[in-house]
Amino acid sequence: MRLAAILLLTLAAVSEASRVLMVLSLGSPSHKNILTPLAESLGRRGHQVTVASLHAAPPNASRSYTDLAATTAWESVRKVTGEFDVFKMRKVNGGKDVNSQIMKNVLRHLPKYCEAFLQDPGLKSAWATRPDLILLPAFMNECGLAFVHKFKAPFMYVTTSGLTPWTADLLGTPENPAYVPNQYLSYGDHMTLWERTVNTLVRLASPYLRKHLVLNKLDGVVQRVLDDPTVSLSELEKNVSMVLVNSHYSLGHPRPLMPNVVEVGAMHCRPARPLQDKALREFIDSSPVPVVLFSLGSTIRSEQMPATVRDSLVAAFRRLPYRVVWKWEGAVLKNLPPNVMTRPWLSQQDVLGHKNVRAFVTHGGLLSLQEAVYHNVPVVGMPLMSDQHLNVRQAVTLGLGRQLTVESLSEDAVYEAITSVVEEPAFQERVGQRSRLLRDQETTPLERAVYWSEHVLRYGGAQHLRSVAADMPLHQYLLVDVAAVLLAVAVLLLLMLWWGLRAATRCLVRGLKKAARKLLITVRLHAKMQ
Repeated sequence: MRLAAILLLTLAAVSEASRVLMVLSLGSPSHKNILTPLAESLGRRGHQVTVASLHAAPPNASRSYTDLAATTAWESVRKVTGEFDVFKMRKVNGGKDVNSQIMKNVLRHLPKYCEAFLQDPGLKSAWATRPDLILLPAFMNECGLAFVHKFKAPFMYVTTSGLTPWTADLLGTPENPAYVPNQYLSYGDHMTLWERTVNTLVRLASPYLRKHLVLNKLDGVVQRVLDDPTVSLSELEKNVSMVLVNSHYSLGHPRPLMPNVVEVGAMHCRPARPLQDKALREFIDSSPVPVVLFSLGSTIRSEQMPATVRDSLVAAFRRLPYRVVWKWEGAVLKNLPPNVMTRPWLSQQDVLGHKNVRAFVTHGGLLSLQEAVYHNVPVVGMPLMSDQHLNVRQAVTLGLGRQLTVESLSEDAVYEAITSVVEEPAFQERVGQRSRLLRDQETTPLERAVYWSEHVLRYGGAQHLRSVAADMPLHQYLLVDVAAVLLAVAVLLLLMLWWGLRAATRCLVRGLKKAARKLLITVRLHAKMQ
């Protein structure tokens, strides 16, 4: 009894005052925004939380965690990428999707980015003390596994989008391509034969491509930095304790998940607070008409858009019978209509949560769409890169808004799209239904993320939640061996039946022949007697 009490006290102490390290070796500020609420919550619960990333937190932000910025590594990234301007990239690319161009560039320089991050002077303190738990994004941030190997600490993956195929495989989570669409394809859960074929091929190929293009390339970097030739990231990540997935069925499709795969989509969403910007607050509060928010997120700047796109937007905004709040980072726009207010920065959730805001013109980032649904605001999507096209297409499929294309953008198209989502009740009704589904949960996504993080801390991992399916050879997992046995048995039974029928047939034939001979002899004897 005393031993049990001591054990419980020890576990409680471990979970109440543990060291947690969150590592984001690559990605935009929005990726960090996914983990920030979790870092804040764990910090307020007494844990010593450190967040190491390329992007420093705002200097005036009140934090319950330690923020480490790899500024030297960030400069190395910027030297390669230059000033990120997706509008110029799309123009050079003829208006086509720039995702492949961006991905090729990232993969080409990924080892360099990783080495610069791990050796950045700003992260020196992160290497000094062993953490009790490490969290890192599940894609293009595998460089952070260097800390896992160094400290032999339990770790959790956090996906910045949905559950990736390779992460599902790590935990034995079933992902049947017949009805689970790959997150990089624009398919629903009701697929045609052709779509299921493509979905299956992508599902099978993507884990191997990622291993070859990402993990194998980073192995050498981590081995060199840690001076340990035994490092294998593909083997190391098999020890992942849990995965927190930034998704929810209300914004996608229901699918089976193992207990160590937890959906925390919209974890960053929160109730709106009063706007601190007095002029902006009065602009929205006093509006006798609906208010529209326009924002392209934290990475894409509105000032970079071509003059033709900007002029179309300004002309459309002037015609709108609404007020418009525009996140504009550049110099003051000339001839801006009086119904439009620009701000270089704004608290997006506090604006979306205002009762007068009735539409959101967005680039289609996943966090922005989650916020829109959480705050019950229809959207007009203008996707530019990354997963934005898939996110906006999903929103349109669910009836949550409309889509615009930059290359064919016009004043009339913008005006019509915005007025339709504001005026047509169907959009508000469908967003309202999805918003209720997203909010109607047993616990909040953030509470689940905190609970399972502390669960891993309490038990030093989560091997007790790991399915044996994660370690099964493919032929066992797909029951190929069982099918072979059943096929062999079926073949054997058929052979035995064939042999039996053959033997019976032979016996019958011999019997018939014998009877025929007897009958022939009898007939001959009978003929002689006559």
